[in-house]
Amino acid sequence: MAKKHRLIIEFCGGFGQGLALLYALRSPDVQVAGIICSDTQSSLASKLIDFAQPGYEIPIVTGAKQPLFSGTIETSTSEGVRLLAEAKQDEESDLTLVTFDRLTTLALAVTRDPLLARKFTRIVVQGGAIRVPGDVTAIAETNMYRDPEAAALVLSARLPLVLVPLDTTSSFRLKEEQVHTLGSLAKAVGLIDRTTMSDVPFAVSGGALHAWVAMLAALSPDKIRTEQMKLSVECKSELSRGAILADLRAKPSVGTDTAVCVEVEMAEAERFLQTVLDQGGV
Repeated sequence: MAKKHRLIIEFCGGFGQGLALLYALRSPDVQVAGIICSDTQSSLASKLIDFAQPGYEIPIVTGAKQPLFSGTIETSTSEGVRLLAEAKQDEESDLTLVTFDRLTTLALAVTRDPLLARKFTRIVVQGGAIRVPGDVTAIAETNMYRDPEAAALVLSARLPLVLVPLDTTSSFRLKEEQVHTLGSLAKAVGLIDRTTMSDVPFAVSGGALHAWVAMLAALSPDKIRTEQMKLSVECKSELSRGAILADLRAKPSVGTDTAVCVEVEMAEAERFLQTVLDQGGV
C-alpha cells in the first residue's frame, strides 16, 4: 500500500496557489498537516478548507512577518517556525513541505533545528529563475528577491530540496476553454472577488499557475525530471539581488548541489487540473 502524503504548505494567496491548495485539500491520498500564511491570508485559507471539507482539522499558523535582515527584530518565534521545527516523520506517510512564499520561515526553522532535514522526505520550493528572465527584475524571481539571505541560508543547509523555478513552471499554460470554468470555481471559493468574469483571464494568465507545477512536483515526484545543479543566491549586488546563480560549466565548483525540476509531464499536470474542475461543483 502506497504511503499517504502529508503536506505542510506555506501559502501567500492568489489564484494559482489557491487552486494548488484546494487540490491538496480534496485529494484522498493527501493529508494537509498545516498551512503557514500571513495574517492577511488566513481567512482565505479558512475559506478553502471550508469549501473542500477535508474531514479533519488543519492548523493555520502565521509565518515570519519580516525578511531576515529587514531591520526589524521579531520579538517571538512565529507559529510557522515552530510548526516546521517540531514536525515529525512517521512510518505511514511521507512528510513534505511545499513553499510558495519567500523562504524566511524555513530559514528560521533551520537555525532553530539544525536537524530539520531529517524530518522531511522532500522540501519543494517554488522560486528562482535560471535560464529565463525573472518576474520582479530582469534576473530575479519574486520569492528569492523578497529575502535572498533566507534563500541563501536554505540552499546552504543541504535540505532534501527540490527547486521548481520559472524555467519549468512557465511551461504550463491553461487552455482557453478552461479559463471560464476555473474562474467560476475561483469566484465560488473566494479566490477572485469580482462581480463579472472580465478579470478572470488576467488572473489566470502569465505566472498565475506556477504553484500548480510545484504541487505536482511535491505529490508526484515520478512525474518530473530533475537535474543536479550547483546553485547560489546573489545577496550583495543591488542590480542582481535575489538572482539564482547556477554554475553550468562542464565541471561546476561554485554553489550548493541542488535538485532542480527541469521538466514535468504535462499530461499529469492536466490530469491534476481536471480533477479540480470535475470536483468544482460550480
